Amino acid sequence: MSRLFVEFGAWLMHTVGSKKAALKINNYLAFFLDIETTWQQVPSYSQLLHHFGAEGLRRVRLPMRWLDEAKGIKPNAQAKRLHSDKRRIRECLASLPPSSQANKALHSYWGQLESRIKSGKTSYTSARLALRVAASLLRHTDTAGQRLPAQRDVESYLDAAPGQAATLTGFTNFLNQQQGTALKPVVNAARICKQRKEKLARSLMKMAKQPEKNEAWQWEWLMLGMEYFHERKISKKAIRQQEIETKDDGIWVTLEGSKYWLPSSQ
Repeated sequence: MSRLFVEFGAWLMHTVGSKKAALKINNYLAFFLDIETTWQQVPSYSQLLHHFGAEGLRRVRLPMRWLDEAKGIKPNAQAKRLHSDKRRIRECLASLPPSSQANKALHSYWGQLESRIKSGKTSYTSARLALRVAASLLRHTDTAGQRLPAQRDVESYLDAAPGQAATLTGFTNFLNQQQGTALKPVVNAARICKQRKEKLARSLMKMAKQPEKNEAWQWEWLMLGMEYFHERKISKKAIRQQEIETKDDGIWVTLEGSKYWLPSSQ
């Protein structure tokens, strides 16, 4: 490793200049010594990632760049993604109070997901997403982790995150099997629509009170107004391509051959 460290030093001097190399070189000595102690040779990228972690490798970007260019130790995106998934799974499992009922349920659910990974039925990424949603529901139900979700908890959680219903199905099925419950991750479309309407109303009222109404403000007003008054969701890019007429009685937007009235933004 001493020979490799000398080679790296020469590369570093050529890459960043002799002055910067002199200032930086000693910062990387511990990295090379750790490699020597652990492997006595240059390891693979996966071994480096497992040992130092993604954050650790980010702190030695220049040695990693040298290992890539000089020794062919190329970063592996798949290995990096797998390492990230495993790290985030560990963080998720530690996110609930220790020894709590919720913590035990989450670890038990992870055992089921891990079995599916080993049998090739799911991936670490899919398992991580499923575990994250399960942990979020458990925290939403009871931050102390002493109570497991009831149907009302599932419904109130999905009111705020309706897009997670499909991902949550695995965990509710697990709880139904383990706890004898009958949880259903059903999104209440009418309630979600009402909440969206209320949010749009608050946004429009807030905008109406703003003293400065520039061009960006005008397009935002039209976009939100179309959804609030006519339930026509349209992007800012699309609204800019429509025919817009400002008259005494308000603003008229022509969309797909139909005219839609909106209150004036003034």
